[in-house]
Amino acid sequence: MASPRSVSRVPKACDPCNRRKVRCNGQQRCQQCEHLDLLCTYTENRSARSRKHSLHRGAVISKYKSGATSKTTALMPRLSPLTTKLPPSYFESLLPDYMSYVYPFSPIITDTEILNSITKMDTEREHASFVYAFTAVTLDLTRASQTSSTPPSTSQITDLMRQSVEAQQPLVIGFRPSILRAMTSIFIQMCAMSLGHYDLGFFYLREAISMIQILRISDKTVLAGLSGAERARRQRLYWQCFIHERFMSIVYFSPVTLPPAQYPEEDTTTASVSMGIQAGWTQVIKTFCMLDASFISHWIGDRSGVTASWVEGKHRELDDELWEVEVAVLSELQQADLVITRQWMRTLLWQMAMSNCLLSSHASCPSLELEMPLRLSSQLRQFLTKIEQNTIRVHGSSMVSKLLEIINTIADVVIHVPQATREETTERIEDIVVMQDVVFSFHNLQVMSKNILLDKFRLIQGRFPHIEVARQLAV
Repeated sequence: MASPRSVSRVPKACDPCNRRKVRCNGQQRCQQCEHLDLLCTYTENRSARSRKHSLHRGAVISKYKSGATSKTTALMPRLSPLTTKLPPSYFESLLPDYMSYVYPFSPIITDTEILNSITKMDTEREHASFVYAFTAVTLDLTRASQTSSTPPSTSQITDLMRQSVEAQQPLVIGFRPSILRAMTSIFIQMCAMSLGHYDLGFFYLREAISMIQILRISDKTVLAGLSGAERARRQRLYWQCFIHERFMSIVYFSPVTLPPAQYPEEDTTTASVSMGIQAGWTQVIKTFCMLDASFISHWIGDRSGVTASWVEGKHRELDDELWEVEVAVLSELQQADLVITRQWMRTLLWQMAMSNCLLSSHASCPSLELEMPLRLSSQLRQFLTKIEQNTIRVHGSSMVSKLLEIINTIADVVIHVPQATREETTERIEDIVVMQDVVFSFHNLQVMSKNILLDKFRLIQGRFPHIEVARQLAV
């Protein structure tokens, strides 16, 4: 019979504990390594674990903190398993959806490079982390269009995010960032935002920005030493972070750190980015460049500089006829992103003009007119009714945020500026009904955002009970 004092033995201690001859609890990251912030690994090589090869305690700690040997840092940690074990074929099956819906707006890592990461994910942590993040973001952006009876769930995407984070190489002395690691952070950021974890999304975006700054991606001297294809890819990564940071600055009132840089060069050697993707990507960059330093400063801080002349200047930038011609030749997926983003920016500009009491019923500039959001609602309704809703939903949390800003503004104008004919008011409410159906179809619409809209819809119904279409608003 076992003694009451006996303790169950751990089948195998981790490498750092074995070499230091201290007790190991055998967990995924043992208590000792957790306390000392060491890389906790489990090696099968008995000779490497023998007493003959043991090191002094201080040397072991130094070795495992700095990742001194490539052999040690290449070893995979024992990861906690996914709820369901996913074979390589599953990751590979997502590549068509990734190239169709994710890559056009994140044209950094190609399907060939992802296949390479899948083959290496069992032995190299950076590749494993990226594969889990790629899987999570692809499932998240495409689950609205899944035809299976059991589309990916929030818990599955959260599980994949966790796996990605757990697989990452710790940031210790000697760490050097990579393009793959930066994109892993961006994909985690996108998933976090979709799930409503905005602080986590902000953290991982800043992590990606830190990596591109360490890599000196905007340094022309560094870029000059790279091949044309690699230089273009790094430039696209810079703009990816720029666009995401500008969007988060508007939505969550956070400061920006990245200035505009050189536009991405055309990749003429590998042709990894098609002409269509390149054209759409350039338009996205041009659009977000309109959120310049003055726009960001006025939006998140002091709006005393929002004058009528400033609003008129921004309106001219947003009301470019050549832009409409250039966007018309892009894919429907790209058009959805660009058209709704422009309408969102026009809404933001109008809100700033309203906050400084610059609006009137007879202004010379449309962005200074009291009824301007109602004109936007008519234009947006026409656009939404001619494209597939899945085309909008695959843009994820950024799209629902933009649509929420627009529809909330339109609803406020309908509620507080009712001086219109019955026919005009009916048209306004019909616009809202169409946008309501689109916004409520997003799987990641947060409960609070939905409740705010529902409260406004009830006010509209109470104010216009004689208009039949108002009853179609969700309650």
